[in-house]
Amino acid sequence: HLQRRSSQSPLLFADSNIITMVCPCCFTIPSVIIKLLATASALSYGQRFLTKNSNKWVRRISFGITLIVSLILVGIGLFLLVLANNDDLRSRGFANFCAMQNLKDGGPMNEVRCAILNEADISGKVLEFGPGPGTNFKCFVNSTSISEYVGVEPNTYFKEEMMREKEKRGLTFPLDFAPLRGEDYVDVMSESFDVVILTHVLCSVDSVETVLANAERALKPGGKMIIMEHKTAGEGTKLKMFQEVVGPIFNIIGNGCKVLDMTKIIESYLGNRFSVQLDEFEAPLPAFPLLFARPHVKGVATKK
Repeated sequence: HLQRRSSQSPLLFADSNIITMVCPCCFTIPSVIIKLLATASALSYGQRFLTKNSNKWVRRISFGITLIVSLILVGIGLFLLVLANNDDLRSRGFANFCAMQNLKDGGPMNEVRCAILNEADISGKVLEFGPGPGTNFKCFVNSTSISEYVGVEPNTYFKEEMMREKEKRGLTFPLDFAPLRGEDYVDVMSESFDVVILTHVLCSVDSVETVLANAERALKPGGKMIIMEHKTAGEGTKLKMFQEVVGPIFNIIGNGCKVLDMTKIIESYLGNRFSVQLDEFEAPLPAFPLLFARPHVKGVATKK
């Protein structure tokens, strides 16, 4: 999260979402937390000001409601503050959440996921960036055409879950777990993989272009890059405004997840070096807590 540090100044602004304070211990306070605490304070002050001439019952009821809402906001803020400053806790919590949500069988989102993977006819050497707990493994059941699989995953808490999921699904291909960020996976032999999978990972990397560059380098000519990511909603829509409000919160909870215009980024980077077929769609995700992530893009990019 920290983009700029100094041992000389106790207060630095790093970006629009992070404020770094108390530089001796590199303690970070995301701006969303300050906004939550400021809102709680404003509610408390506003309640007293607006109801000062009301009867005592109105004041008491108003005070009670305001107190509850303010305490909820403060609680959320403190929870986010702890997560923002504890990488291990954030990584472990995110791994547990993903394992609980993504390893379930059935459901419309799994149908979408497996449809795109099965249509791509995955075979040969497969490289997946951000496989998490093995979310896509359910789509590989009964597939004997995968000769080798490499999962590039910086969150090591996923490794055990991934191995269990592979065994549960009866998958026999050799699996190599690379505990690296997608940006750091640079030692792979060029043009050595038949398929690269990128599903719900580009939102949480520091540089989408760098990960796409590593994927491109690893892919053989004629190889396929399979993509499914959530994206920004249309400009001026209520959902776009909602994404802007909740995005900073999910950036912390989702271990770096950001809401980006993935269609534009992917098409701009891959350019004419790939034959790109992308489709935007509304993902069948539950309104709570994933309404903001319903706008999606999926498709296959074939390397020329």
